[in-house]
Amino acid sequence: MPIVEIKNVQKHFGANEVLDDISFNVEKGDVVCLIGPSGSGKSTMLRCINLLETIDKGEIIVLGEDINKISDINAYRQKVGMVFQQFNLFNNMNVIDNCILAQVKVLKRDKEEARKIAINNLTKVGMGDFINAYPATLSGGQKQRVAIARALCVDPEILLFDEPTSALDPEMVGEVLNVIKDLADEDMTMIVVTHEMGFARDVADKVVFMDSGIVLEEGRPEEIFNNPKNERTRQFLARVL
Repeated sequence: MPIVEIKNVQKHFGANEVLDDISFNVEKGDVVCLIGPSGSGKSTMLRCINLLETIDKGEIIVLGEDINKISDINAYRQKVGMVFQQFNLFNNMNVIDNCILAQVKVLKRDKEEARKIAINNLTKVGMGDFINAYPATLSGGQKQRVAIARALCVDPEILLFDEPTSALDPEMVGEVLNVIKDLADEDMTMIVVTHEMGFARDVADKVVFMDSGIVLEEGRPEEIFNNPKNERTRQFLARVL
């Protein structure tokens, strides 16, 4: 059974239909990349999966549960972590405290255990030497790696990435994508909204091409990139590759 099932999802902002009958599945351990032009609904789809937006129609089934009937959103978000474009770190806390906070508040871990887990995850993303640094002193790539470590600290079953490299200088993109690749090698289930076509081609198990709130095409990376069936997909890839 898929770990995430998106079924005929619709979402409007006023008269603007942002998601129009979207359906796709995510299998456990897979990396699914959502690609497409800006404004195609990719980030909105991710925000609906994380309950930052509510859908108007359809169903989103995550870990066997209809998420629009969930009462404890915090418990749900512990299982479904999200890494944002703009990092969303707490600037008044150092790196280690950013990674401890949710563990203590949401999971009720004691501070010592939370600290060990935080150091372990920060080391994993190459930020173990920066535990006492404050976000303002870090590069964009370092902040994003801390944000990934923070998401990992609550042991999520699924990670959502909303354009994790789009706020970064080009030379920092690789260091963040390498961390996500390492997580893929560990079979972390991930849904990644990305403009990095090389990453999608190399790392994704499935690529979903969206345009104007519709899924126009989905398939394995080699199918989408080497032999797209939809003319709009062909146009998009010709422009960005």
